[in-house]
Amino acid sequence: MPTGGTLPTDHQAHALVDALWAHATPDCGMEHIRARTHPDGIGIVLFIRAARTDIAQAKVRRLVVDTLASGGTGVHGYSVTFHP
Repeated sequence: MPTGGTLPTDHQAHALVDALWAHATPDCGMEHIRARTHPDGIGIVLFIRAARTDIAQAKVRRLVVDTLASGGTGVHGYSVTFHP
């Protein structure tokens, strides 16, 4: 979710998706991303190929944290809440 009290835009959602794809490696097992804006932020759903749910969740956490930590275009000013 963008911080600073402004509502997210579709452009921000697309930029976040692009950044996630740019940081995904084959080891991530990412197959698809969906992102939608809503008043509380940007909701993303990642479809990850993994043998178990806990492995998929760990891959998602690593990808999202690494992407936001990169400081790349489109990833500034976000806070993250993970939901299983």
